[in-house]
Amino acid sequence: MNKLVCVFLLLLGGCVAIGNQKLSNSEQVRKDIYEHIASPEDLVAEYGEPQQIFMHEGQQVYEYRYIRVTGLPDDEYSGKSQHYNLDYIYIYFDEGILTKVENISRRGKYPPDNVFAPYLKTKKDSE
Repeated sequence: MNKLVCVFLLLLGGCVAIGNQKLSNSEQVRKDIYEHIASPEDLVAEYGEPQQIFMHEGQQVYEYRYIRVTGLPDDEYSGKSQHYNLDYIYIYFDEGILTKVENISRRGKYPPDNVFAPYLKTKKDSE
C-alpha cells in the first residue's frame, strides 16, 4: 500500500529526487558546512553517510550527491517539460580538519547528454 501511495504522489508532483533533501541547495550547504562542520564525524551526523569517501592529493574527500528531475516521465501525459538538477558536493579533510568545500552543479533539459548514461536508458538509446 505504501508503495502505491508513493507512486501516486510522485506522479501527482511530477518530481523525482535522489539524495538527502538537506543537499537540495548546494550553495547554502557549502556555507553551512563552513560555518558548522569541524570534523568528518560532524559532517556524517548532519548529512548522513556520503555516496563515497576517497583520497585526493593526500586529503580525505566525502562526496554527496543530490539529483532532481522535474516533469512527468512521459510528455504525452504532461504539458510540463522535463528538467534535471545534478549537484555534487565535495568536502575535503586533512587529518580530520575541514580544508575545502566545493560543489559541481549542472542543470538543463532532461535527459541530459551523457550525465546519466551509465545508469539510465533513454529513448535515444533504444532507437
